[in-house]
Amino acid sequence: MSLTREQKRTFRSLLFKHQDGLAITATIAVLEQQLVFDFLATAQTTSVAAILEKFPQFHAGYLNVSLRSLASQGILKYEVTAEEVRIETTPKFTNFQRHIAHYTNFNTLFAYYYDLLKQPYQFPLPDMDTLISFATYWSITKEAMKADSYFQEEVALHLEGVLLAPLLVYLGYHADLETIETATFLEDTPLQKVLQLLELHDGTSLTTKGSFLFAKSYAYGVTTSYMPIMRHKETYLTGDFLPFFQQDHLGNEQHVFRGINVWGSGGSHATYFNKFDAVLVDIFNKPLDEQPKGIIDVGCGNGALLEHIFDLIWNKTQRKDDLSANKLILIGADYNKEALLSTKRNLEKANVWAEVVWGDIGNPAEIDQKLQELYNVKLEELLNVRSFLDHNRPFNEPSGNYTGHLLSTGAFAHRGKQLHNKDVAQSLIEHFQKWKPYIEKHGLLFIELHTVAPNTVAINLGKTPCTAYDVTHGFSDQYIVELDVFLDAIAKAGITIDPLHSYHFPSDEISTISINLIQ
Repeated sequence: MSLTREQKRTFRSLLFKHQDGLAITATIAVLEQQLVFDFLATAQTTSVAAILEKFPQFHAGYLNVSLRSLASQGILKYEVTAEEVRIETTPKFTNFQRHIAHYTNFNTLFAYYYDLLKQPYQFPLPDMDTLISFATYWSITKEAMKADSYFQEEVALHLEGVLLAPLLVYLGYHADLETIETATFLEDTPLQKVLQLLELHDGTSLTTKGSFLFAKSYAYGVTTSYMPIMRHKETYLTGDFLPFFQQDHLGNEQHVFRGINVWGSGGSHATYFNKFDAVLVDIFNKPLDEQPKGIIDVGCGNGALLEHIFDLIWNKTQRKDDLSANKLILIGADYNKEALLSTKRNLEKANVWAEVVWGDIGNPAEIDQKLQELYNVKLEELLNVRSFLDHNRPFNEPSGNYTGHLLSTGAFAHRGKQLHNKDVAQSLIEHFQKWKPYIEKHGLLFIELHTVAPNTVAINLGKTPCTAYDVTHGFSDQYIVELDVFLDAIAKAGITIDPLHSYHFPSDEISTISINLIQ
């Protein structure tokens, strides 16, 4: 499939706005039901504390995350100060109110997709009349409101995302979409009807839009994997959400479909692996006595990063010549047992020797102890690598007070409680202080996810998935901070950042991904 630069830009923007829709639709439905928007329309300027005083049924932390997500869409203004979080309606808020009914309507789709995604794969899909009904509604409404630029450029794409993204993930996760043009499920008449209404199929074959989005189905994977949260957003905001943080009798998480999460993140993150290459080639071309004994990937997911690193060392470094006499130690560590099994299975399939160990990123001392007991190697003797993990650590109350000057614009929660941004920053500093003794010798090479200020995201809609990641990570008690706040915490922990191996994407203005070597 050959696309022009303009087509790629258009479809990439569509993909991001689809994820925005997945992130905010359930939130909008709950806040509308609880009459929060009526209050905001009257108050115009208020605070999170004042909203909670008016609506005490809300869990403060998750309400804060919700309001910030709407600010990232330009519907509200969001300001964090040392004392409070200020909320203000924007001129866009009035236009938004006129379309709330569409969001509340499409919110019912989350129940359908939650039930579908938690069951074993089945095709034809159940109750296709539901999907056809929503696709028809979307098509008719889009045509009726073709003069409404706000609906066309944002609302319609949000609604399309709610309907389409989980469907593409379901098919992509279970099917081989590299041969999508010959996939038998495209012959299914009801499914073809849905795809035609959404302009992905022309009755004979996939359209250009359809081919692009099917090929990029994995890009929706991380956001869609949090379908349990979307489906139960009312419970998270006003009810007993704690059972979702517990594991079932098989040890599986309840707030996320981890298998889909690992699949989606593995596909999406592959783009960034090549930035590791220059660092790794340099390290494993050094004299053998200066090299680490091996590599440990904490938060190994599906093992894709370890496989990439092994292939690189095997094909691009001199260490290959020493592997028979000095076998490279490869270890995948993860808190999730399903991820460990996935890593072991995938690496064996790829003929990559590796061991796995259960480990908590917040407790490097325990990981070190397990490595010595199981594999007779110390954590400090390995090159540490990890991707998108430091924000996904159990929150530990900081023992000290934050004395820095950078204040994140993020919204952070722990089990529903609203966390102060200063405490999040100090906890991050103390997290890296724990790791410092284990990375001083051979370093830590990582990819990390960052948030961006809501006002910046709002003027860059369609250029970043930031809103979706802020919502999914905020409701699952993860702590994404801005790039400058993150790097400042590393420096305050007394750790050096290698300026020759520091990268950020996609731009200076909206840096949501960074790669750094620190030690």
